[in-house]
Amino acid sequence: MSILIKNNIKLLVCDMAGTTINEGGIIYKAIQSTLCNLGFNINNSEMHKWYGRDKSEVMQSYITANNRNEDNSLLIKQAEKDLLKCLEQKYFEEDNNVRLIDSNVLTFFDKLRYNNIKVALNTGFPMKFQSRLINHFNMNDSIDAYISSEQVERGRPHPHMIHKLANDLDIHDTRHIAKIGDTIPDMLEGINAKCGLNIGVLSGAEDYDGLYPFSDIIMNNIMDLDDLPPLPSYQQHLLPPYQQFLLKYNISS
Repeated sequence: MSILIKNNIKLLVCDMAGTTINEGGIIYKAIQSTLCNLGFNINNSEMHKWYGRDKSEVMQSYITANNRNEDNSLLIKQAEKDLLKCLEQKYFEEDNNVRLIDSNVLTFFDKLRYNNIKVALNTGFPMKFQSRLINHFNMNDSIDAYISSEQVERGRPHPHMIHKLANDLDIHDTRHIAKIGDTIPDMLEGINAKCGLNIGVLSGAEDYDGLYPFSDIIMNNIMDLDDLPPLPSYQQHLLPPYQQFLLKYNISS
């Protein structure tokens, strides 16, 4: 039996970069590049503090802490603008290897929803960038909701995104929510929201030792949750056209 069904989970809240999308740490390199271009000297060791957090909050707190004698409002706005431009280039324009974490992850989401488990995506990306990313990977038809930390008062590790998703999706008890992610702030977000399950994955930023103290379960990636039976044939019309084609002709993706 699926661990989600066994634990009476009604909503799976999934982080994006490193959990549902394999992007090789582009986001953290982009923040580093943005800040360096504005004259800051960023050590690689400092980047660990950024994992899983709201990207605007990361830059705002770094600039404020390291440029204390100046009015930073204009610099912060410039940093946010430069970061978005850098991300759009690296994700959508440059020849890169950004892809879904697994070619079957959307089919997995469809199976969850067929089994009455809703699926939502949450992220520290800016809202417009998140929306473009979801459209780019054709994820809209396989999820019930998505949210950016930009839409709530505080991002991770605070529980605000999960609480808003629960309210929007009529989940009245957060013990029926599972949070899955690749960073410590992801896990702390789930803990602070009092989720029933906090699932760490090793497909992104954090390692096992980092996730272990904060996770109920640690898996290699999100697809380790996929022990559900295949969708019945009469439900396969819900899949995106390319997945219908693969099933019809028994082609492995």
